[in-house]
Amino acid sequence: MSIDDYLPMPGEYPCEEGEPGIPENVEERLQWSLLELERTGGLTGWAAKYLLSAGDWVERELAERKRMIGGIDNMWLLLTEATDFNPVCASTYTLRGKLSVESLKNAASRQTDKFPKYKQRLTSVGRRFHGARFEGDPEFDMSNHIHAVTLPEPAGKLELNDLMGKFIAQDWDLRRPLWEMVLVENHHDEDGAQCAVITRGHHSLADGQGFVLSQLWITSYKDELVQLMSSSASKLRSARQGSLRPSQLHHYLRPLDPLAAYSLTAPIVRALLAALFWITYVVSTVVALGWSIYHAIHQGTLFFATCWRIEMLTGLQRGPRVHEREFASSRTFDMQDVRLCQRAFSGAYPGAAKDGKKRAGHVTLNDVVCSIMVDVIATELRRYPPETGRWANIKRLFGRLLPSPIGFFIPISVRSPGDFSMRNLSTGSLVYLYPSNELTSSISVQAIYTHIHRCRGELSLLKHSLLPRLLFHIIQLTGQAPIFLRPLLPNSTRRLGASVRDRVRKPLIDMFMQAFPVILTNVPGPAKKPIDLEGVEVAKWTALPPQAGKGTVGMGIISYAGGLG
Repeated sequence: MSIDDYLPMPGEYPCEEGEPGIPENVEERLQWSLLELERTGGLTGWAAKYLLSAGDWVERELAERKRMIGGIDNMWLLLTEATDFNPVCASTYTLRGKLSVESLKNAASRQTDKFPKYKQRLTSVGRRFHGARFEGDPEFDMSNHIHAVTLPEPAGKLELNDLMGKFIAQDWDLRRPLWEMVLVENHHDEDGAQCAVITRGHHSLADGQGFVLSQLWITSYKDELVQLMSSSASKLRSARQGSLRPSQLHHYLRPLDPLAAYSLTAPIVRALLAALFWITYVVSTVVALGWSIYHAIHQGTLFFATCWRIEMLTGLQRGPRVHEREFASSRTFDMQDVRLCQRAFSGAYPGAAKDGKKRAGHVTLNDVVCSIMVDVIATELRRYPPETGRWANIKRLFGRLLPSPIGFFIPISVRSPGDFSMRNLSTGSLVYLYPSNELTSSISVQAIYTHIHRCRGELSLLKHSLLPRLLFHIIQLTGQAPIFLRPLLPNSTRRLGASVRDRVRKPLIDMFMQAFPVILTNVPGPAKKPIDLEGVEVAKWTALPPQAGKGTVGMGIISYAGGLG
């Protein structure tokens, strides 16, 4: 007897020549037993055959569901199916130098190698019991996604904006990967641009931060980005384990730094810091639950008080939504001006930061930006002539009786530090901000302070609430059961299904999508210095979220090279 016969391979029984080995692991032994029972025939054989086929179905189902896109990814497809919504994320780069199509393709090739979703197409879209999934496109060709165009003269900002409006309004071809780049070869502007690149991607590919990370990967900012993301993830991991230096957690803990470095006391300090981190986490979560209840009541009240009398920046639009889109970009604002506002209005009173008392009531960059944006929008809305008619009079009457803030839908990232994945890891919430009551050249410093801190209070409520994260996880689960967002109707009742879609689902979704005038997103970019794309300096960078319902406006703010654009 050979050693192989004496010591059979794990998972097999010795067997007669010509017979298959009987596996020893539980799954395969069960399958083997069912095959033996199937051969016996009769009721037992039928039951065994049924169990085998059911097991194969479960195995295929689990394997398929592992590849399904998440609920947020799937939500963009469902919204497109139910309404006239176009889930497009877009950006523009103006470049101080000439970029060739070949260079752009080289950069895109590095991007698709790092982020394979750019080579994948959506399949299984519209199946009732199964969500869509991304699969490799066997016919992927970079030339289908990168094009070069020339603008009509003078090929300046207006012409680029016009091209961008047409670019983002295009429909999507689900047979191909859902992204596109266009090199504008003859664009030039007052910032010294000699060409431009415009890009767009379907929101099911990733959220705005995911798109920005994938775009920064192919620039000169790549190494700094990787280091920044890695250090953020490492710092969070160290804080959870208690291995972070005490002064890095809070400057009040600086006296503990020597003890953390001493070998005898370091384990004790580490255990105390880990316990402090998790106790703080639990306490803050409990407090956030209380804020979440207040947030739900507060936002729900303002939603129902305002959703039926929204004034849109585009003015009154009767009839169906137009297919065309408009695009515009503002000049870049110096980040130092925004920080000056932060320092001036942080604290318990104007100028408290100068006195060293800014800890209470600290104003963030977003607080300043949003307080400015709500005043800009309110000023623009006042320029439109008042609506006429009975319904307009009713809305004006209730406008005197009910609160009339301006609603912003603000995306919120739930992406973990160090996560480069191309997924939708964002949620969002409505925020209702009130414009300043005395927006004139003679407005007092105290009035500005009061206005900024009122906006800060609304945004702080959003930051401390768990509702947006809870909403994210609920919607993510729907990706595994897309049927819940579609009527379960057989083919014989398709007409009824269309009626349900047109008379129930679409009006409800349209009502929510038009319950606010603005989607406002703030995307962090390389804030300190300019970056290069294939050796050519990027002069200006803009990012644009999708529009919501008819008449809404998508606004994107991005920090770049010491400015906000």
